[in-house]
Amino acid sequence: MRMKRTFLQSLSVDSNMAYELYDLDDTPKPMNPQVVRGIRFALLCFLGIVMAGAISIFAIGIWTLEAEYGNKQVSELIDAKLYEVDSYMLILGGAAIMVITIIGLLGVMKEYRCLVGLHLGLLAFMSVMLFVAGVLGYVLVSQLENKVKDRMESAVVNYYGVNVDSDSDNRVITKAWDKAQYSQRQHLKISSIVSDGSYVPESCCASRVNIEQCTGRTNATEGSPPLSKPPNSGDPSTWGYTLYTKGCFDVLDPYMHRTGIVIGTTAIVVGIFMLVELVLSICLYRTLPEKT
Repeated sequence: MRMKRTFLQSLSVDSNMAYELYDLDDTPKPMNPQVVRGIRFALLCFLGIVMAGAISIFAIGIWTLEAEYGNKQVSELIDAKLYEVDSYMLILGGAAIMVITIIGLLGVMKEYRCLVGLHLGLLAFMSVMLFVAGVLGYVLVSQLENKVKDRMESAVVNYYGVNVDSDSDNRVITKAWDKAQYSQRQHLKISSIVSDGSYVPESCCASRVNIEQCTGRTNATEGSPPLSKPPNSGDPSTWGYTLYTKGCFDVLDPYMHRTGIVIGTTAIVVGIFMLVELVLSICLYRTLPEKT
């Protein structure tokens, strides 16, 4: 704070020493009204942008949770609830930023110093956390591939179709895998976990083909091994022509990368705008009288 110094008088103790008395006025000098109006206008603009970003984060949280191959379905496929929790955190974070932004709008419009101060404190915490979360999102998405692939294989081998009547967790995982298979008609390059007398599940078979030939159940009796494999002889270009050979992970991988990039980019962009909003809020806070 810059203080105003007013000369009062000079005092002389002797011929070698003299003192001057000043009155120091620590009352802050009012800022130019035009500057204050400019700060308020800029802050209102950034509050509007951040509100739009908060709504986007809230919507992305719902989208990543409920969309096909979203975090909820992936969590069930790989038996890891962390991915589902991530979507709920986005939803709660977006809602929290909306509340903080509304507090800031009220403080700026009414020029309430206490509301602006409350907005400052909450904003400082959320902006840093959001920015860090966005950066971590980019870092983690690059590490997901091997972990998710291993968890998917483990879930299929150890839980899919195993004691589904008595084990609720295995039943959820089995239903999730069935849904994923039939939604895209694609599957990992493995046999069915539960022996049903076929080499491959029907969900691996392309549409409008001979299902019996595809699954290898031709002339097989119930509960007995299949009598023939899917086409795998003759012209190599015709091998497996009745099958979808693209794995579930190959389908999920771009979905997860896309989701991670969307989350990371949105969080970083909104976090940057919130940091600018934080600076403008501090400037406005210093111009408001304490009595309000």
